[in-house]
Amino acid sequence: MDTMRGALERARMLVGMEVDEESAPEEQSFFDDRLYGFAICLAAGLTCTFLSMLVFFNPVKFGVTFTLGNLMALGRVIQEM
Repeated sequence: MDTMRGALERARMLVGMEVDEESAPEEQSFFDDRLYGFAICLAAGLTCTFLSMLVFFNPVKFGVTFTLGNLMALGRVIQEM
């Protein structure tokens, strides 16, 4: 997390933004956790949805993987709220 925060600060300096050294680390950590949760749910949901296409002719496996992919996609939306 510290490397990501450092990279973000360097990017801000490159584009001319001021780096706020007094910012609350809890706020950034909470945002980082939500962003990681969003990315993980998105990747897992898309993976399950695409894997369901591989087992399209087996109805049980298709139903389970497609449903799991959609639930993870909904988890991604709920994570953002």
